[in-house]
Amino acid sequence: MISCTNPLVGTWVQPSTTFTQEQGFILQKDGTAEDINMDFVSFKSWEKNGDFLILKGENTGTIRGEFSDTLIIENVTDEELTLSQMGCSITYKKKTEK
Repeated sequence: MISCTNPLVGTWVQPSTTFTQEQGFILQKDGTAEDINMDFVSFKSWEKNGDFLILKGENTGTIRGEFSDTLIIENVTDEELTLSQMGCSITYKKKTEK
């Protein structure tokens, strides 16, 4: 069966730990994006270009301004998304609505 749904669309989080709260981002079908508990960052939009995820937004901390982050999509499944940048990989879990 062929799916027309982009596997990147959804809510992606890193689980909370003793020291951090759950954080991540939401990628909407229409190309908009939202951050989840990301200090000093506000995501606005996203796009996929080949094997790259490009997140665009605004820094809201001391140094303010727009940014564009290009991340390598190492792996994406229905449950996990692994992204890397400058040799550092981060795996996010897809959060499903209950």
